[in-house]
Amino acid sequence: MVKFTLQWLAFCLLWSGLAMLSLDSRDPWSFSTTSWLAGGILFGTLLLSRMRTWPLWLVTSMVLHILCGFYIGRPLPLAALFAVFDGLSIPFCAIAFLVLDRFWPEQERVRPLFFSLLENGVLIVLTFSAGTLLTLCLQYSNYDIEPLHLVSWSLALLTGCLAFWPLAWTIKKISQPDWGELWRKEKIILIINTALIFALFSQNFSAPKAIISGFNPIYLLLTSLLLSALCLNGRTLGILLVMHYVVAIKGTLEGLGPFVRSHDTVSSATWGIWNVQWYVAFTSSLAFILYRFAEKYRLQQKRQAGREQLEVALSVAATQISFRLILPERKLTWVGPISHFFGHDFPVVTLALLEAGCKSPFIEEFESWLRSGQHELFRQHIMVLKSDESIPCLLVITPELPDNTMSGSIAVLA
Repeated sequence: MVKFTLQWLAFCLLWSGLAMLSLDSRDPWSFSTTSWLAGGILFGTLLLSRMRTWPLWLVTSMVLHILCGFYIGRPLPLAALFAVFDGLSIPFCAIAFLVLDRFWPEQERVRPLFFSLLENGVLIVLTFSAGTLLTLCLQYSNYDIEPLHLVSWSLALLTGCLAFWPLAWTIKKISQPDWGELWRKEKIILIINTALIFALFSQNFSAPKAIISGFNPIYLLLTSLLLSALCLNGRTLGILLVMHYVVAIKGTLEGLGPFVRSHDTVSSATWGIWNVQWYVAFTSSLAFILYRFAEKYRLQQKRQAGREQLEVALSVAATQISFRLILPERKLTWVGPISHFFGHDFPVVTLALLEAGCKSPFIEEFESWLRSGQHELFRQHIMVLKSDESIPCLLVITPELPDNTMSGSIAVLA
């Protein structure tokens, strides 16, 4: 309970801080904002939370939205309308991502490019549909709406979701790395990108200086981020992309950075914020696609190394059958028929059911192996019960992979 309360307080502080940062930089001709940094916080929180806690996060964000909007001078009905817009559009985006992940998990692993483009396409449709609905509601309420407000609201929501999605995805799906053993290479890459981000978005670029000998400095940052996506672990890349998003938006709103071109920094920042949001959305999406490709390749290498370890460990076995263990549910996916081990009527779909089909328990030793760091293969002699006989077997499981799975085999001992 204490941990959840602290998480709720942290959410309130982060959401309020980013919301006020966005609302303080609203466009000069209306109460509309050209960016919405707080939307990404709510989107990421919903993806990482159980659905039974969603009402708390949604009500909290809507109340804070109304209070912040009222504080900067929005009429209460207008502040409530924008809060409802957030409270409806962001959950729909999160639900769409969860539905895709729920029904097409294999597509994500086998075809990462197709799945990423599908996610981006769904997100674009949802955000611009929500922006259209908000525009119609405001017009129906007789508010003076500019046509470009539709692009502004939709683009702000789209950028926030795409910037926070890589971090939320890696926290949800990839096991936490050992930060104490973070590669020196990753630290150097993180420092270089951080320096580039702050260097580009903390100074004023006039039109003649924006192009240095025919080279736009934003290409240097874009190249660095995309190459870094091939090397960094998921959480480090996610943190880097969120920092890139916040610094780029904040710097442009302050009239700094390569997207502010004219001497009239107020007007230029208003139009430049759209350019920087398209840039951030494109960079975050493409960097995450490259990371998925690199992670797929690294995962295939580790899985192949695990198979080779299993083959060596079970080279003397007469018969064997392989499986994939999915954590934390400990579900088993078998490679091939299992009837010659357990019979046709025994559904061995979890590790607990596998233990139930053995004469002696082994899960206690397995959990001890998990806690010890999984430095070697897990090996355990078991007696598999089949009809009225006990078959001596060897259970071997490889260490956990980044996608929270393990490979294993059961071999019949001669």
